[in-house]
Amino acid sequence: MQKTMAQVDIMELQYLEKIRLAHPSWLSSEDSVLNVAITTLIGPICLLLRAFIRMKLNPSSYIGQFLLDCMSLMVPIIISFTVLSTSTFRLFLIVLIVIICICKAYKIESISSIYQIYPLQEFGMPFLNTYRALVNLCTIVVILAVDFSLIFPQKFHKRYTNGFSLMDTGVGSFIFSHALVAPESRFNTISESRLKRIKQCLISSSMLIVLGCGRLFVTWLTDYSVSEEEYGKHWNFFFTLALVKLLTTMIFCSLPASATNFSWVIATVVGVGYQCLLSLADFKDWIIIGDNKDGSYTGGFIHANRPGLFSSLGYCSLYMFGVQVGRLIFTPRVKWVDHAKCFEKLIVIAAASSLMTCLLHAHIDKSSRMIANLTFVIWQICHNTILLLSSYAVDLLSALYSTPENPLIPGQCVSCSNRKSRSNCCCLLSAINRNQLFFFLIGNVLTGVVNLAVKTGSVEAVPAVATLIAYGGVVCGLTSLLFVFNVSTKFW
Repeated sequence: MQKTMAQVDIMELQYLEKIRLAHPSWLSSEDSVLNVAITTLIGPICLLLRAFIRMKLNPSSYIGQFLLDCMSLMVPIIISFTVLSTSTFRLFLIVLIVIICICKAYKIESISSIYQIYPLQEFGMPFLNTYRALVNLCTIVVILAVDFSLIFPQKFHKRYTNGFSLMDTGVGSFIFSHALVAPESRFNTISESRLKRIKQCLISSSMLIVLGCGRLFVTWLTDYSVSEEEYGKHWNFFFTLALVKLLTTMIFCSLPASATNFSWVIATVVGVGYQCLLSLADFKDWIIIGDNKDGSYTGGFIHANRPGLFSSLGYCSLYMFGVQVGRLIFTPRVKWVDHAKCFEKLIVIAAASSLMTCLLHAHIDKSSRMIANLTFVIWQICHNTILLLSSYAVDLLSALYSTPENPLIPGQCVSCSNRKSRSNCCCLLSAINRNQLFFFLIGNVLTGVVNLAVKTGSVEAVPAVATLIAYGGVVCGLTSLLFVFNVSTKFW
């Protein structure tokens, strides 16, 4: 006998009360799409400021470059996410005004400098590397900062059932950033056989599964507190990423090669289909409260891990949307006008997805990271496209003030643009991009170490910020050290 809507509402309210008692921040007042975007835009703004600082102060030593990057990138992100979180907009405006004043003080050398820095075929994809490095940097800051409850605001915490927050962008940004550089995005699948693509996907996915199993084992061994409400009893982020890569590769391989040109259509079909399943049946209620009507994660594997397993369908849609954006980015550009056209298309994508997010959230289904519904997927497209656009704008503006002898493209100095030979360079963004997985893993490991060693929930503001800066310095330092010695941890 099918349960009535009143019964569903009562059971869900009872379960939400249980969650409120266990995780009060998860059900606190939510943030807005605009505030989340402004908070993450601190990174690109500080990146532009760093570029101008390098015009007058460009340390020649490894340590000097590293300290400059940490002070101009990592520290502002930590402060804006914690003690200045209530003044993020004012901080954003202050830094922006400083940059505008600097721009007026410096003279644009010549429009030809743009042609000397670009085309991107010669300098790689600076703004794409910038965006991906900033996603990683913000992530490792947040995963520890959230444990310092006295300085990390509740509006940044993950929402349980629905809403917007800074931490809700984590998994979505990782999925989107991986999609941007997927083989389908880089036009690498045109000449490759389907069997080879599936084999490559199985190899990369198997490594993610190994990492997921390793994380599961370590958390069980150390009795480390992990919330089951996020993914389920055994599931975690690595399993989601592996499953998404496998599913999307299978979908693309089952279709004609030309289908990747219209991956947004496939993404729309998957996203809308999944949303219909959530809206037209009791599927959404089942994911939230389960068979036992109490939100427990017991029973079989599927029931115990239902949020992680089924949210992967939404993330598949997001991944394929990301592939479409990636194909736009990797389209060859050899003239200034080509960059202008690409920039305009990204603006259209950001504006359209922003409008759709508001409409879907208000009239169809509220954004939910837990189930990765269509509203959440569109919001992640909006959020990440805005961050990508701001990184692109930083590159283009830096190019205007660059000279052939002193290029200001972030992470693309003369030394780090060519790593075939060891050179005097320690750009933090280039270091992060070189070993992203190592950077993320070492951040997770040190987060666990800090939580086991310190009662983070009761640490006051000053020692908490000092701990975060020290933690960030160690993570960035180890990653930069690998970059200096030209070491890559990716062996598959």
